[in-house]
Amino acid sequence: MFKVFLVNRQDLTGGVRECLARLPPPYENHYGVVPPPPPESGVYLDDITALHSQAMAALGEIAEWARTSTDPYLISRTLRSREAVSSSAMEGTHSTLDELLIVDEDDELATQETRQVRDYALALEKFLPLAAASGRTVFTLDTVLALHREVMKHDTSYIGNPGALRTTVVWIGGSRHNIAYSTYNPPPPDHVPQCLQNTLDYMAGDGMQMMTQSLITRVAIAHAHFEAVHPFRDGNGRLADF
Repeated sequence: MFKVFLVNRQDLTGGVRECLARLPPPYENHYGVVPPPPPESGVYLDDITALHSQAMAALGEIAEWARTSTDPYLISRTLRSREAVSSSAMEGTHSTLDELLIVDEDDELATQETRQVRDYALALEKFLPLAAASGRTVFTLDTVLALHREVMKHDTSYIGNPGALRTTVVWIGGSRHNIAYSTYNPPPPDHVPQCLQNTLDYMAGDGMQMMTQSLITRVAIAHAHFEAVHPFRDGNGRLADF
């Protein structure tokens, strides 16, 4: 919905063109997409309806397993580690499940990348009980900033302060040094706070989306919206996976 090509404004749909905002200098010849608030109405699933039904059935099976398991920690530790490995890899930080499980026992064997992946796993481990206790009220700006600090604290390549919203222009795709070849431009920095608040309001709210959209649909929309806002210079993919 939000990941569009910005090589030529004329290639964009009318709805997306209406969401463009000019970027600040020295990128004033380029535009960023200011994503509208997530929809509360029903979402047409079309050709993924069958996959959606399978996913909902799998959620039910997981809930039943969690209810009856005598020692869920044995599995949950592996699952949170596997999620950390997978999510971090999508952002270019690579480790293996074996490395991550070993470093849990002996930090001296950890590589820099494995430490970063472990930070993600530990943040996930802290966040899940908080989310279970707080419900949807857990979705606050303070929570997001705290998670970012935890996830990025060992990333020596990160520019800026972990846990602070970006104040600079960023872009996705193409050359890191030339915005002209980007695939997607997130909103200008001054739009980030409100756009992110729209994401959080959607996740925390109990509006029409609670009746018109399934849990999986809401998770997918929230993930896409957070990524479209791109509130941090780096680590957005890892945070969105929470």
